[in-house]
Amino acid sequence: MSRTWSLALRRAALILAIFAVWELVTGGYGLGIVLVSPAILARPSTAFAELGPYAQSGLLWRDLSTTLSEAMVGLVLGIVGGAALGLGLAYARGLSETVEPVLVSLNSLPRIAIAPILLPLFGLGIASKIALSFVTVFFVVFFNTYLGIRSVDPELVKAVQVMGGTREHLARFVVLPSVFSWIFAALRTSVSFALTGAVVGEFVGASSGLGYRLNIAAGLLDTKRVYLILLILMVFAVTLVEIAKRVETRLLRWRPATTLGA
Repeated sequence: MSRTWSLALRRAALILAIFAVWELVTGGYGLGIVLVSPAILARPSTAFAELGPYAQSGLLWRDLSTTLSEAMVGLVLGIVGGAALGLGLAYARGLSETVEPVLVSLNSLPRIAIAPILLPLFGLGIASKIALSFVTVFFVVFFNTYLGIRSVDPELVKAVQVMGGTREHLARFVVLPSVFSWIFAALRTSVSFALTGAVVGEFVGASSGLGYRLNIAAGLLDTKRVYLILLILMVFAVTLVEIAKRVETRLLRWRPATTLGA
């Protein structure tokens, strides 16, 4: 059995074990063991049973497409904007020293605190959710790009210059490989952050989306629908992170693999 299949089986077994224990402690299997009330922690079987009505109503696909569209657009814009500004400021030392404290202070703001500010600026539509996803991703990518360039080994730069390398050679063979590693390191986190930004934006004000539906279910104390939506968000977050990992592996296949404990 290949390592990939072995890892997939171990992960599947772990997930099944978690759901089995979860079902047990919430009174499942007809054993009468109720360690946590289903009113607080919905039983997995009842949560998944909500999937049928949710899908048949047509709201599931509408909410999914809305939230994923907001998150993906915000993710792309955040990556492009963060990488561009990070590259620019890393080379403009004087400007970066002036602007860096402002960016650090803006990054320190909780994203949920920014949402009410974006709402009157962009309205109740998807623009405000895209903006929040953008802001959430932007700072992660910016600081990774900025630090990636700043962390380039000076000795490596000198070696290229000694061999007659031009600025183009430095950018192509030294700076960009280093920056790409840092950007892709941020990408995995950014995917989850983009989803978080979209969902938080829908909490504050929306007419559709998984966050909007989650907020309604929580207000109605409908724990089954709450946990169903949370599980859906988890599935999509994990899927997107795995896609990001595969893209990273393909584009950075020149980078030597590292193994912990080796």
